Amino acid sequence: MRRAAVALLLAAGAGQAQSGPFAAIPDVTILYYDVAGTDLPTIRADMRKLRPTDPADQQRVDALTRTALRWSWPVRDGACQLQDATVTFSATVTLPRLADAAVPETVRLDWARYLAVIEAHELAHLRNGYDGRLELLAAINAATCDTADAVAKAALAAIQQRDFALDRATDHGARDPATGAETPAAPATAARPH
Repeated sequence: MRRAAVALLLAAGAGQAQSGPFAAIPDVTILYYDVAGTDLPTIRADMRKLRPTDPADQQRVDALTRTALRWSWPVRDGACQLQDATVTFSATVTLPRLADAAVPETVRLDWARYLAVIEAHELAHLRNGYDGRLELLAAINAATCDTADAVAKAALAAIQQRDFALDRATDHGARDPATGAETPAAPATAARPH
């Protein structure tokens, strides 16, 4: 069987997304980095120290989604069987999580609003990758045995470009893509999700 695999980097505790905003997309793992503090400036300062780096542009971001799309097709009697090609999807989302139990209710409410914003932004990245698997499969099915891998890589690059465009349009989630307005930035300053 001929196999090709390419990771799309769009790129604590861990868990599968069984509930919440990511539950509708299969094969998503959630990683958390715990942030300490009982007031917004302290929480933001801890986030600045702990947040991940986006490998695409080396920016530190509050949340990060990394998706992987892999494709393969069988070879029978020396001929590729592109009509039997498969594309698999998996993803990891890294999010901040409040570590202190003694956070005042007003801070918890601000945090919940902020978390909803960054989860929505990361969900947009997840949907792009998950929906992109169908584009990738269609591209492979329309290719020839000689061009299938290159066509798949080109389709993957287009998916990746949409993620880059999303981050440019939203300043990594700090701005609403439709209005350009700043999103609610609970921990004291501008949000920096992936």
